[in-house]
Amino acid sequence: MRATGSSRFGAAGLAALLLTQAGCSTTSEYVRGERLREAPLGETHRDTLESVVDASYVARVSVKRNTCTEISTEFSKKRIDTTTRPPMGSLLGGLAMLGGGGVLMSMSDGESEDEDIDLPMTLGVVLALASIYPLVTALSDEEVTREEVNTGEVEEERSQRCDERTFALKGPLHWSVSLGAARRTGRTGEDGAVSLRQPLNELVEQAITDEASIRRLVAGRGIAFRLELERAPAADFRLDSKALPDAYFRRFADRYGQQLGGSDRARFENCELIGKSARETLECYWSQ
Repeated sequence: MRATGSSRFGAAGLAALLLTQAGCSTTSEYVRGERLREAPLGETHRDTLESVVDASYVARVSVKRNTCTEISTEFSKKRIDTTTRPPMGSLLGGLAMLGGGGVLMSMSDGESEDEDIDLPMTLGVVLALASIYPLVTALSDEEVTREEVNTGEVEEERSQRCDERTFALKGPLHWSVSLGAARRTGRTGEDGAVSLRQPLNELVEQAITDEASIRRLVAGRGIAFRLELERAPAADFRLDSKALPDAYFRRFADRYGQQLGGSDRARFENCELIGKSARETLECYWSQ
């Protein structure tokens, strides 16, 4: 029995419907949306204290403060639905060609002579064959659509925001400075700072009196000293020998020169004429 055009068209439509349903799929993905609000929950501080001495030998306690704030941030929650389906243009075009071919083939009476061409049948077959490419394309390709949906839910995230600043610790603070066994102590002013020039000069005069040590000072060697400031760890620094007052070298040079005699005394007096300070006098004499 020969199938009618309507039955063929109905079969093609049913096949198209099944193909469409089988080829469609939807996936959902939850993502973070826009930021809604932000609120601080609390702060924590971590202080690092250290003693510092500037070029003028003024000492103070430096505080490096690291402040971290815990932040609660709320974001909206969204759902993205991604749908994939066969390309409808190719699908509909292929089905139209297939259906047209079926209609034309149904119009053929099937009783034409050998010499005659059954035109409806021929065109129907051509259209049916031509429908293969768009239908195969519909099977191999796909259209993708995305839809963003606001779920009304809220997502919370907690984080830390940290910053660092440095400032001087205010006083009054206890301080002590030592050079070997010699030591000086005191208290800073309200600003937490203390000038160490005078205490250091006194310590040098008290602790460094032998010729070998003074020779090293004249040669430019620094002097190590230890500083302790209240609330900060003890720290070691160096006093540049050029920062010592010339009066210190003058007292030593006067005593030293009196001990010399003969040609040594003459060379020392010549260095006194050349040098502009007691230190330069000693440097001149010891360098010869």
